[in-house]
Amino acid sequence: MASAITHFIVAGVLALPAIESRTLRGVLPRWAIPLSCAMLGAFPDFDTITMRVFDIPYRSFFGHRGFFHSPLFLILFAAAAAGLIARRQRGAILKLASIWAVAAITHPLLDMLTDGGAGVMLLLPFSEDRLFFPWHPIHVSPLRISRFPDVASYVLRSELPFCLAAIGIGIAAWTAARFASARHATVAGE
Repeated sequence: MASAITHFIVAGVLALPAIESRTLRGVLPRWAIPLSCAMLGAFPDFDTITMRVFDIPYRSFFGHRGFFHSPLFLILFAAAAAGLIARRQRGAILKLASIWAVAAITHPLLDMLTDGGAGVMLLLPFSEDRLFFPWHPIHVSPLRISRFPDVASYVLRSELPFCLAAIGIGIAAWTAARFASARHATVAGE
């Protein structure tokens, strides 16, 4: 897996433009939009905890990078969570579900760039095959947190370009969204 640090950063900064959405700000405070996306970006790795608690084999359907890493599950989970959070503001449910689903799906996509572990069940329900991208620039992070300090610099160096790219894209998109929002307010006479 890519490290939880990178999953958190990538999903969180890519969500920065969403803080300009009045609809989303009607449901969550500004700071909670990228934070909730960052948390959803790291969320799929909770399957490592369920594997240990329920003694689930690593490469099984419910094992690491299986069902809980599939876009199908992540979209359904994001929609259910958005329905619970935004239930009083029906117009916000789809927007919140969409941004949370995109944030969560960054996780399996990053994992598919790693150089180890099992592939990701990206095509579920059509296929249970575990897939990787052909390019593997990210060094796999250990499943056990206790082993991370030994390889942290090696793993984080390989993830740094992806974090920097996400930060650049997130800030550029946020700047554009702020400009568009200010322009719209000026035109509307607000």
